[in-house]
Amino acid sequence: MVHFFISQGFIHLSGLFEDSLIENCSEYIFGLYNRLYEAHSNEKITKDVQAWGNVIQDEFAKTEMYQDLIQNKKTIDLLKLFLGTDIAVLNYDHLWINVPQNTDPVLKKEIHTDTWTGTGVNTLIANTYFTDADEYNGLSVIPGSHLHGITPVRNRKPDPMFDVKYELSPLTDMKKGDFILWHSLLLHSTTGVSDKNTRISMSSRYKSPDSDFTSQERSLGHRTLCVGPMNHVSRLVGNDYMTPFRTLGGIVAIERRLHTLYGITNSVNEERKEYLEILYEDLQR
Repeated sequence: MVHFFISQGFIHLSGLFEDSLIENCSEYIFGLYNRLYEAHSNEKITKDVQAWGNVIQDEFAKTEMYQDLIQNKKTIDLLKLFLGTDIAVLNYDHLWINVPQNTDPVLKKEIHTDTWTGTGVNTLIANTYFTDADEYNGLSVIPGSHLHGITPVRNRKPDPMFDVKYELSPLTDMKKGDFILWHSLLLHSTTGVSDKNTRISMSSRYKSPDSDFTSQERSLGHRTLCVGPMNHVSRLVGNDYMTPFRTLGGIVAIERRLHTLYGITNSVNEERKEYLEILYEDLQR
């Protein structure tokens, strides 16, 4: 798998997520989309699927199912193979809603690389699919194109001055719950649109917080998903300066608010669960 990624620039995986999680995510997203579509049908709003997707993603990111998706253990274990033990996800995931007869160039991407839009060369991009993709509305890649370095660009497309012939390879076997991971230098595009099927996926960007961030990545911010043992030791000491004797004779511990990141005992998780149940119960009254 790693060798395939090195040579081809992408990998396609199935089975990372629980089926129930993907089904719940899909139902939630489609539910919000259908409500907006109904409002459009009743002439209350204009049809702007790109804007709808942005609003839906903002709401989706507030849910517990989104947290489960982003913190999925199998995904993080996979990312460790490429990024090491310290992994962060950039803020502002993108929800792609590819509807039949779509003409929006933002949702129907031509050949491009993610480095052209401010993503760092040490950043990985991933698509999680909430629907199946057919032969018309999936993702197409140019295998191995990441090994060319940064492809020259003119007006968001490969510069025609160099007259390089690119052969796109459509990925036509994507299913709901699949995970496509690729290098930011890989040339790729939206395959097209279907005449009957809607395709929904979410793009996320991952990197090691120890690597360089582009100006765009810094402005978007990030959330750390996991840390390695060296980071853990630094946190126990309490600062990067390794202040002498800072914890000598006291308790060597990490704040309970960081329980998820540093794997603090199950009692903290149970305590948090109990408090959340009380909060939600109170809000529902």
